[in-house]
Amino acid sequence: AAATALADEVPLPANRLVAIDHDWQALDASLLEPTQLATFTELRERLNSLVREQGEAEQQRKQELLEQQRLIAEAQQAQVDEEARLTALAAAELPRPEPEPEAQPVEAPPPAVAKTLNPEQRAQLDGLLSQAEAALAEGQLADMQQHLQAADEALDALHGVRLSDSLRARLQALHAERSRLKDWQKWGGTQALDALVAEAEALARFTVAATGPASANMPKLKLKAHADSIQSMRARWKEIDRLGAAANQSLWHRFDAALQIAYLPVSAQQTQLKAARQENLLAREALLATLDALPGEPPADANDLAAHWKEQLRALNHFQLEWRQLGPLEHTVPSAARKALQERLRNSVDRIEAPVEAARREAEAERSRLVARAEALVQEIARNPATRDAPQRVRELQAQWQQHARTLPLARAVEGALWKRFRAATDAVFAQREAAFSARDAELAANLAAREALIASLSAIDLATAPVAEMQRALSEADRAWRQPVEVPRAAVNAIDARFHDARAAVAQAVAESGQKRWQAQCDSLSARLALCEEREPQSAASDEADLASRWAAQSPLPPAWEKPLLQRWSQAPAPGPLAAQAYDELLLQLEAALDVATSAESQAARRALKLRALKDTLEGRSPQTQDPLAQRIQWFASALRQSGLTVAQRERLHTIVAALRQLAPGSLGGAAR
Repeated sequence: AAATALADEVPLPANRLVAIDHDWQALDASLLEPTQLATFTELRERLNSLVREQGEAEQQRKQELLEQQRLIAEAQQAQVDEEARLTALAAAELPRPEPEPEAQPVEAPPPAVAKTLNPEQRAQLDGLLSQAEAALAEGQLADMQQHLQAADEALDALHGVRLSDSLRARLQALHAERSRLKDWQKWGGTQALDALVAEAEALARFTVAATGPASANMPKLKLKAHADSIQSMRARWKEIDRLGAAANQSLWHRFDAALQIAYLPVSAQQTQLKAARQENLLAREALLATLDALPGEPPADANDLAAHWKEQLRALNHFQLEWRQLGPLEHTVPSAARKALQERLRNSVDRIEAPVEAARREAEAERSRLVARAEALVQEIARNPATRDAPQRVRELQAQWQQHARTLPLARAVEGALWKRFRAATDAVFAQREAAFSARDAELAANLAAREALIASLSAIDLATAPVAEMQRALSEADRAWRQPVEVPRAAVNAIDARFHDARAAVAQAVAESGQKRWQAQCDSLSARLALCEEREPQSAASDEADLASRWAAQSPLPPAWEKPLLQRWSQAPAPGPLAAQAYDELLLQLEAALDVATSAESQAARRALKLRALKDTLEGRSPQTQDPLAQRIQWFASALRQSGLTVAQRERLHTIVAALRQLAPGSLGGAAR
């Protein structure tokens, strides 16, 4: 209800609006209905809008009043200037000659010719009057006054030159308008002073109400804006007084007394501020005295340096924190003491800070050297990742860094930047070593995997069905690959070698067994061909040549060293030879001795006699042996195979030699090794 009644009041009292809002905030919102809340919110918005409109209207009224005062002042000045100008014009007009009486017979002398404006002077004066008229039309009274004064000065410089009627009329009209406006200016100035006095007295009443015992419901004074308002009012009084508005002494006393009352809270605040500034000054001087009591130079004993710098930094940081908490210097201490206080602050801080900064510069240089050493170590590790003492050197650098940091911490930004570089370098050392070790581990693992693949390839061979050539090729490739000098993890060396040798031995055994079987098959084919030759050779035997030839062709091929002598024996007509029986017996004896074939007692005696004879020939230098023993034995065996017409005993001895050959290694006596 109070808000509704207040909305109809004009002008709207701001203090009552504030009081209503304060009372509303004091109510318990839970006891209010939604319609009441909505209604009061709407009324408050309406009242706020009315207050804004009222303030804007009041501001507009004040601006119009000031503009009116300015126009009145300019008009009053124009009137004064016009009156002076008219007086000058009246004195400057030339008197007209009076006509002579007509009764006089004597001719009157010619009238005096008045001076007139030349075209250049007329144009100059016309231009000044036009500018003054244009300024008047635009409401620029100050510019009009300036142009009109320039026209008057130009006219005075012409020394009584007569103006044309049009120019005179324009000039008089401008002076008259200026006089009229000055009258308005004086009247407006009086009105403005009355309004200013009323505004000052209203401000005084508001100040008393806001600072009195019953000020709880009044808005709190904003002393900065309050003081600015007082200063603005005094400046406006001076401006109106300068414009020529008449003000009696009683009006001035009312205005000054009202502003002095309004200024009382500001004066009280300034008194409090002065006392606070003096107290702040004393607190700052006490802080400086504490700082001045600290020792300035570092101790001579190096063991005490860390404690000294730590105490200096602690005291300096504490001082700066306390000093900042006292507020900005330019707003918290008396201005008269500010310069001396700043000088003392500079000297006191420099006395403590200069040695600290010098020591910090030296410590920073030492930290930089540690960083350079760490970065150089990074380059060294990049060239040789296997450097064994790298971790120890990094730990030494880290220990030195910690020692320097404990002795004298640097400024946070500097310490952080250097530590970032140092840590990056030390981390890079370990990262490079780790990368090198990882690469080496990967290489060893790859080598081990290659060895494993090699073993797997041998183990994957089907020994029962794989061709011998394929197995032999696999063995050759595996041997060639295994002989390559590669490094595997040390813990796996013995195991991988054993596995390879086992796999290789299995394949090699399969190859060997297969070769032995083929060798035995060759020896069996040799025995069969010998039997065919022996079956064909007896001249009295009724042999079927076609059947023999068919059986001969069905035999497996023999090695060339065996095939050739048998073909010679097969292709020739059955006849003994080519060796004599005794020579052939000696040949068989040589083969039996070479193959260590068990023979009869007679053959054993003959073999011993043969060895003694060979030994004797060797001792006496008569040994005809000039070729390789193996080649000679192959030649002996070929001759034995070529001989036809053998006796039964010789046949048995030859078959015994072939049977013994079957037990020897493949390739013996010219046989094929594969």
